[in-house]
Amino acid sequence: MFVASRLLIALLAATPILAITGGSSAQHVISLATAVMVAVITRGPETQIASAAQLLKQFLLIFLLPVVWMTLQIFPMSSLANPIWSATSIALNQPSLPGRISVDPGATLQSLFLYLVNVSLLVSTVVITRDRRTAETILYVLSAVTTLISVEFLLSQLDSFAGFIPQTGAATNLFPAAAALAMLINGALVARAVERHLHQQDIRNLASPQLWVGVFWGLLGITVALAALMALEQHTLVAVTGCGLMVLVFIAAVRRLGFRFWPSALLFSGLAAIASAMVVPHSLSGGLGLLGFVSLPPEAITPAKHLLSDAPTWGNGLGTFRLTSIAYREFGAALADPPSTAVLMAVEAGRLASAILAAFAAQFFLVSFRGAVRRGRDSFFAAAAAAVVVVALCESFLDSSLSNPTIQAIVAVMVGVGLAQSVGRTSGADRSAE
Repeated sequence: MFVASRLLIALLAATPILAITGGSSAQHVISLATAVMVAVITRGPETQIASAAQLLKQFLLIFLLPVVWMTLQIFPMSSLANPIWSATSIALNQPSLPGRISVDPGATLQSLFLYLVNVSLLVSTVVITRDRRTAETILYVLSAVTTLISVEFLLSQLDSFAGFIPQTGAATNLFPAAAALAMLINGALVARAVERHLHQQDIRNLASPQLWVGVFWGLLGITVALAALMALEQHTLVAVTGCGLMVLVFIAAVRRLGFRFWPSALLFSGLAAIASAMVVPHSLSGGLGLLGFVSLPPEAITPAKHLLSDAPTWGNGLGTFRLTSIAYREFGAALADPPSTAVLMAVEAGRLASAILAAFAAQFFLVSFRGAVRRGRDSFFAAAAAAVVVVALCESFLDSSLSNPTIQAIVAVMVGVGLAQSVGRTSGADRSAE
């Protein structure tokens, strides 16, 4: 797995460059690196692959259902297609629109390919990071690259670096998510330093250099990421990321108190329900549904509002947001950008698919949360993955950062590391393999 781990590190090291270039180049680099990684892993130790397969089989439905959904959108299904396109097919120059759910089968097929790339990257990460030392290395690399992306944005705000980052295109919408991820991953490094110190024999020695170096670098990364979020004026995301950090604190607290998984999960669910009861009604007071969470001027969300209101149960096809927005834009206006990832999913895949994906995110969280509560000194891996899932799910309602392929790759790797370290190497399938 040495070669595969180096390929994964190289891919992550390239993300700060991909954050600037963006566009299709990021998709091509990620796809190529993932394909090579998968080819290398298939030649790796069978016991390590079997261990990862045993861990991932509980997510088989999660991985397959989106494939079935997108395939259904591509094949001719006139009875399920959105009836509005029978009247607008001439305007879009697509005579075959009424025969399929997707208004652009080619774009949906490309979305299916990119989805398979992200799943392959997640699975590859689980196989590679079953080794704790490799998982620590990947965590450090994730901390470095997400913090560096935040530094790139801060530099772009200076006059000397004006134009350093393109102001149009997909490259601009990943920085909020990158900064949020940087705060969480660096928070995990702080937790790692504390956990390592507490497991030393001399736990009362607060002068330990390893403790303070780890805490210092983690706090430095959190400070840089927080500065980027404030410069982006993402105050709601700051609060959401703060909740993600509280997930790390909560897991550390219940572990120290000796709580088991189910009491911890019930307590967390109660706290999350209270927080949701206070936040959601306020955000939706304007009656805009999913758009009520977006902090954009009304003229920026009007096209998306019309698209969302007309979106059918099965959606308009993954990857078709910009095409479908043509029918709703005013004459001479620019093509609309999705105001949030949740709106994008509701328009392209349907509201039902969005609800299903939220349920899948809940399963990823529960598995990571359970692993973090049950693990020993390595609990920070799974705790970081649980926090990332919470923040990613919440941020999907705030902006469209998660639709960027570079951010999707970083999230896939972080979740993969957390899942890989959610159980010990000598538990479950590992014990039987040995």
